[in-house]
Amino acid sequence: MPHIAAYPSITQERLTTPVSEFMRPGVITIGDNAPLMQAKRAMVRHGVHGVLVISRESGAPLGWVSAGGLLAWLERDLTALPAARAITEPPHFIEPGATARDALELLEKPGVSHLLVRPAEGGSAQGVVAPMDLVELVTRPS
Repeated sequence: MPHIAAYPSITQERLTTPVSEFMRPGVITIGDNAPLMQAKRAMVRHGVHGVLVISRESGAPLGWVSAGGLLAWLERDLTALPAARAITEPPHFIEPGATARDALELLEKPGVSHLLVRPAEGGSAQGVVAPMDLVELVTRPS
């Protein structure tokens, strides 16, 4: 991947955009004991490539079930498997005031495909940032 300094100045400027201005608001979630089929249906219904699995007991995020992660389970009964068994990525977090550049650096790390946007103190997630959100931000017409 080219070094960030190699990008044109408009890209440099857009990479200073706060995460809160380009994140996808809200988070598609399912409970850890929900059937894996429910995760699949949520992805299709909402046009997303992953859903966040949360603990039914604490409400804490456990990780992501991704569309790619579903492939390993296709020969099984998705109605009989709990979503928590198909988690393919732990949750990764970013603050709403962080920049697009901060999000880019996190999303470039192996195994990171989604960022939950929430304050450093914790609390509920306000939204999600995925790679396509950054691509859209940087490449939209001026």
